[in-house]
Amino acid sequence: MAQKYPIDTDWFLGQLEKRNMNQSDLARHLNRHRSAVTHLLRGNRRMTAAEQDEIARIFGVSVEEVAAHRGHPTAGFEERKQKAYSTGFGSPAKDVPVEDLPDHPIFGCMAGTITVMPGVDLTEPMDFEWGEKLYNE
Repeated sequence: MAQKYPIDTDWFLGQLEKRNMNQSDLARHLNRHRSAVTHLLRGNRRMTAAEQDEIARIFGVSVEEVAAHRGHPTAGFEERKQKAYSTGFGSPAKDVPVEDLPDHPIFGCMAGTITVMPGVDLTEPMDFEWGEKLYNE
């Protein structure tokens, strides 16, 4: 049977080998039959998001790394044949280098209007009693 879904089988088998595991062990961890894992690694079956998360946990790698090797050319939630999100306004924006973009008209409108008093730390947590008074009265 021809490979239907692209997957980096060598990477997955290498990860199993590093951990002295085989496909049966992986199937046991995933609560799947051995044949399901075989079909998965041959590209006859898609990897689910839950399987991807569990494989990442088993291998001790990030979900992003497993996703990169599972071979699905998806963009976000487009995985389940959902249409790409569109606002319905115009055509998709072209990639323009940030340096070439003009400043937004509101840029700089607040320049010089805020004065922070000496000794005031803006990163300091808010006074708890003030918050209680504001939200609970």
